[in-house]
Amino acid sequence: MDYKRHILSTSTVAVMQVWFVSVFLSGVCSSYAANTTNIAFTIDWPLQVASAKQDEQKLSLLHGETKVKLIELKNGKQALKIVVAVTRPSNERQRTFWNSTLAYPQYNWMSAVRVWDAEKKWLWPNLTYLLRPFGTQRIDRYGGWDPGKKIDNDFAAVLIRKYDSAGIQESSNTSTNPLISAEWYAEGMTNVEATTVVHEARSDEFSVTLCNSNQAQSGQIRVWIIYADFFGTSVPKGWPKEQEFNGGILKFFKIDWSNRPKHGCTLKIKEDIPPQGTRFDWKYWLNRMTEDSEVEATPRLSD
Repeated sequence: MDYKRHILSTSTVAVMQVWFVSVFLSGVCSSYAANTTNIAFTIDWPLQVASAKQDEQKLSLLHGETKVKLIELKNGKQALKIVVAVTRPSNERQRTFWNSTLAYPQYNWMSAVRVWDAEKKWLWPNLTYLLRPFGTQRIDRYGGWDPGKKIDNDFAAVLIRKYDSAGIQESSNTSTNPLISAEWYAEGMTNVEATTVVHEARSDEFSVTLCNSNQAQSGQIRVWIIYADFFGTSVPKGWPKEQEFNGGILKFFKIDWSNRPKHGCTLKIKEDIPPQGTRFDWKYWLNRMTEDSEVEATPRLSD
């Protein structure tokens, strides 16, 4: 799958970073011997550590769900299909909360990148456009090229690596070429523009091969969600200190799987504090461009 990437202006460099900043809340572990399992999470600002306690009265910027489906391939192997979905609460109270939380009036350029209605109310931005790095400014996306950092650093991305069951030895499949995508979609919608109200964004679907269905084996899949610019905000205590493309880690999930012949495959999914950074060279992957050229980027979605 190929996407064109263009050089964009800097007017929204600091905007997207505050739309998709996030925190672990649940830390809940889900375990199923079934074909499909999901784990919910919430997205708040500023970043916090994972907690099993959740304040139901507290407003969150976004709600999310990591969806995992076990499938049988034609070659007899098993695989996981992984999708991340992010949904924005869309009532008037939530819009007021977004506007007050993310207004950042200290930046005089902020009004230039907002869209307002006839009553001077800030309109919902298209959620998919707040997260994706690809496409033409104001047509396919919001973010842009930062001439100071010399990078295109407005995007949210999902990265996946495979490990042994102890989470120590990484698979050769992902150690040098991890599964990666930074594209987001408004599912079921057509003719979407920058000002189209879209409250849900879905990532690309990843395909992660496990083992033969008749083979006794186990392993661990690690899933990072990163945002490329944290607006100078510090991470919680215990979080990896390595910057992810001048940004940081928003979410981290562990998927432990164990296959037993005649018993099937068991999945255990947990939202957790990331034990390390992604170790991925985001700048090399994303920033292969100059100010007057177009570059094709090929996210790798299947191993």
